[in-house]
Amino acid sequence: MTPVITIQPFTADHTSMPFTCGVRRIHDYFAHGSLIQKERLARLFIALDQATRRTALGFYALHNMDVEADVVPPPLEAKLRRNSQVGAVYIALLAVASDYQGKGLGSLLLANALKRIKRLGDDSGIWAVVLDALNDRAQEFYERHGFVPLIPSQRRLFLPLDMIP
Repeated sequence: MTPVITIQPFTADHTSMPFTCGVRRIHDYFAHGSLIQKERLARLFIALDQATRRTALGFYALHNMDVEADVVPPPLEAKLRRNSQVGAVYIALLAVASDYQGKGLGSLLLANALKRIKRLGDDSGIWAVVLDALNDRAQEFYERHGFVPLIPSQRRLFLPLDMIP
């Protein structure tokens, strides 16, 4: 049976939950989520089975960043001063537990992140959402959701805030 999913801020209680997605550095990031938040390096949000709230189905992490004007594509780059920067939110990680991959949870997590970022952008100077795709499969996933390469021939992708519904 497919669980009813809730997405909420990550807390210290979530650190002890098992999470396996097939990528060790993502497992390690999840295990250190409480410390990452305490140090204010990122904010994490976790997808849980609403019935038990004991199963980590997936998570994502956000932090702010600046994008150098020389990599900003037209038409915005024409409006920027040389050596300036624009604000962005970086999706540091978005991961789905192995047992739930391919079932739409990644899209649900991404939609939740984009909604949260769009709200933040209403009160802050955010030009885009930026992320680094882990591999070809991840890049294809993000491109299906409207992300495009920020830097040609690299996996750094972006989605202008104005393109978020």
